[in-house]
Amino acid sequence: MKDLVQYLKEQIENLPLIYNVSKYHTKSTQLGQFFGAAWEYIDPIFQLLIYYFVFIVMFKRKVAGMPPAPWMFIGLGIWFFYSISITHASAAVQSSLALFSQVKFPISVLPTIEMFKRFNALFWMIGLGIIIALKDGYYPTLYYFQLIYYFAALILLVLGFSLLFSTIVVVFRDFSHIIDYIFRFLLYVSGAAIDLTLLDAIPGFMRQALLADPFIYVMEGFRDAIFHRAWFWEKPGYALIFWCFTLGLLIVASHLHMKLRNQFMDYV
Repeated sequence: MKDLVQYLKEQIENLPLIYNVSKYHTKSTQLGQFFGAAWEYIDPIFQLLIYYFVFIVMFKRKVAGMPPAPWMFIGLGIWFFYSISITHASAAVQSSLALFSQVKFPISVLPTIEMFKRFNALFWMIGLGIIIALKDGYYPTLYYFQLIYYFAALILLVLGFSLLFSTIVVVFRDFSHIIDYIFRFLLYVSGAAIDLTLLDAIPGFMRQALLADPFIYVMEGFRDAIFHRAWFWEKPGYALIFWCFTLGLLIVASHLHMKLRNQFMDYV
């Protein structure tokens, strides 16, 4: 627990640095591009349209009791933030360690910087989902207040996986490839693009068990808020599983990171 407190303290104390570096990295990748920063918003739209065409139009997948377009936009927006943040963060320490080793700031902020770089795309994609949901009659209500709760839950979950995987990749570089394959598979069982409750290929008990997945808990929470389905305290069992898992993940990740980070240069 001491390592977790130290890790969280490092993130909070270095928030201005994290924000500024993430902003600089984002701008530097857009140099020389005709549309520049616009690609940050154009690319998610095209990705969403492709998935919508494939799953909803071509394969005619249905969504139980909700309009498919905003349902998918919200789910995929959270999925892209979750998966891309973690995959890029997992390589952040290993790829930048030699460059930043002479600078006095904690190495633990490097994965967090990668997460910050994806905030604009997350807000844009969720915003698109909300706008389309408004067209279908789902107007903002008190349910929207719990978006704060689920956003905090998403951030802590991403931080936990990012710190753990970035530490492992320094020691075992091939693990970054394994992460890519894991997330490619998980997309199709995450419920982001396909309504798992209507997927007959998966037995009913397994579909219910998947709802205990930490990511699915957060993603469905966003949908609960936007589509006025439920309050977070109405699912105490899933909430307990999520917070026990996430807290355990953060404790393990921070302990492993603090234990090994003084030896990171030996692996570069």
